[in-house]
Amino acid sequence: MMRKLAIAMMLLATAAAAAPPSTCGLGDPYAKALCAYQRRQFADAEAQLRAIADTGKPSPETVKAMYFLARTLMKTGRWQEAANVFVRIYESDPPFYDAWNCDFLLGECRRAMGKG
Repeated sequence: MMRKLAIAMMLLATAAAAAPPSTCGLGDPYAKALCAYQRRQFADAEAQLRAIADTGKPSPETVKAMYFLARTLMKTGRWQEAANVFVRIYESDPPFYDAWNCDFLLGECRRAMGKG
């Protein structure tokens, strides 16, 4: 009985420690978009992330919005659109592209389209 209790407590502690970070509850547009992504509300996330990514204002937040837009497109099976966004990230911020492993994700898009 003690062993089962210990295992249950360990699983509970692990689950609590592994909870994903969340931006839900924050008020800025990027946080709201990321919250929709985290909640798997991909249509809302796409619209909100695209609005940020397409502002044309170069900023770290814009590039992150492009990244999560591409991830959202991948999650909805829109591989070519996602690939185009990863190329756009490379063109606008090569260090971000490298640091956030976008080359691997672009390869996954190409593989899904039968090009890799």
